Amino acid sequence: MNKKVSIILLNYNGFEDSIDCFQSLQQISYENYDIVIVDNASPDVSMDRLHAYMQVNEIEHIFFEKPESAMLGILPSVQVTLIQSGQNNGYGHGNNIGIKYALNNGADYVLVLNNDTVVEPDFLEPMVQMCENDKSIGIASGKIYFYDRPDTIWFNGGKFTHCTAKAKHFHFNEKDVGQIPQEPITFISGCMWLIPKKVFNDVGFINEDYFMYVEDLEFCRRVIRQGYTLKIADKSHILHKVGSSSGHWSVFFAYWMSRNKIKFIKDFEVTTCSFIAYIYHIFYTSIWWLLHKRFDLFKAHLRGIYSVFISEENK
Repeated sequence: MNKKVSIILLNYNGFEDSIDCFQSLQQISYENYDIVIVDNASPDVSMDRLHAYMQVNEIEHIFFEKPESAMLGILPSVQVTLIQSGQNNGYGHGNNIGIKYALNNGADYVLVLNNDTVVEPDFLEPMVQMCENDKSIGIASGKIYFYDRPDTIWFNGGKFTHCTAKAKHFHFNEKDVGQIPQEPITFISGCMWLIPKKVFNDVGFINEDYFMYVEDLEFCRRVIRQGYTLKIADKSHILHKVGSSSGHWSVFFAYWMSRNKIKFIKDFEVTTCSFIAYIYHIFYTSIWWLLHKRFDLFKAHLRGIYSVFISEENK
């Protein structure tokens, strides 16, 4: 296969994870690929450590201290590019820097990949081949397993439910016995996306207003609305260190998850289901935090709701 695939890794305080992922990518069988690592201004100086790692191991690479420098034109072909974003403006902004760089330098496909993953050597070919055979595909992914339980499925395609605005992972936490999704796939986790370059022309880039969480659901919805399909390549396998790149049950998580879920419903759902989704998310999540006596997270949840309904109205 001769199609060029640019693999985008977004790093934030995750040097060890990024190196684990990078080392697994060095072993893949697909030939025509490059790796773009974008650092979102990590306080732990991850980018300096990544740069030093490349130098010590004599890995040919280009290092851009500013994203603007990476966009000056088509650059000499190297397998590894490091880009410092300069500020942490979220998941979408960081990945978009890498995506735009990749497209500017001749990528036929962009693979957005969480840095807390480890890939199998032959993971890429099945996805590329599937997209080459079916031009209706807007996002392809594969079977994603728990890193610490490599025989157990974390993600195998997903489904978006309108009246709850929730996304379900097919076969979540099931031992892999060859399961194949039996329903149409309407959601693919942002953990791994293979996207043909034409999709960005038709759909645009990742929505940077979501900062973190729900941006994958929002992007999938736009892709589907443009008439594309979402597919899983059954023979494409990776491992995911679940929670390593995001974390859960923190004030940060509670605020952004609530804020972005409400924003998503407001932006997309204009049917009777939108009212049901609002009620479900606001009250179900409130009750959940209160039952667990996490009053700090309950307050963060309310602040997230307020920021959508009140703050945006006053802009």
